[in-house]
Amino acid sequence: MKVITWNCQGAVSKGFLRAAKWIVSKHHPNIFCLLGTKTSGANADNVCIKLGFEKWARVETLGYSGGIWILWSDVLQVDVLNSHPQFKHMAFKEPSGKMWNFLVVYDSPSLHLWRQLWSSLSRTKVRVNHHWLIAGDFNAIVSNEEPSNPCNPGSHRNGDFKNWIFNEALVDLGFSG
Repeated sequence: MKVITWNCQGAVSKGFLRAAKWIVSKHHPNIFCLLGTKTSGANADNVCIKLGFEKWARVETLGYSGGIWILWSDVLQVDVLNSHPQFKHMAFKEPSGKMWNFLVVYDSPSLHLWRQLWSSLSRTKVRVNHHWLIAGDFNAIVSNEEPSNPCNPGSHRNGDFKNWIFNEALVDLGFSG
C-alpha cells in the first residue's frame, strides 16, 4: 500500500496539476492526500477528476484556506468515519481483506482551533478499531531537526503535539520532503 500526502498550498493552478500528475504517474499511490488545497466545490471536483482517481472524499476549505482531499484507487473499500474541519478519518479495506484506519490532518495555525484539534483526536473519540495511520500537516514538530527554518517559535504547540503522540501511544514514522 502506497500513500502520499502533500501540502500543496493551492490546487487550481496549471503548475499544481502538472506536478500532481507527475507525482501520481511516477509513484502510483493507492491513496493520494492533498492538504491546503484552498478550493472547494465544482472546482475541486474538476481537479480530482483530472488526477485520474476513481474515488475521493474532501474536507472543504474555509474561505480560501485549508482543505483536505483524499483520493484513492477503486480497489480499496472505504468508509468515512468522521469528518471535521481539520481532519478526515476513514477506514480502508484492502483487496487482501486487511483493514486499517487512516486519519488525515490539516491543523490550523490558529491557536484556538489547534487546541480543539488535540482534544478531538484521541483514539477513543475517533473510534479506532484497526491499525491506525495518521498523516498530514500538524503545524508542529517533534524534533528541532525537522523544520527548514531553524527559528521555530511554536514550542508550546510542539509540546502539545509531543504529548498527544505519547498519550495515544503513536510512533513517528518520519517524513520525506
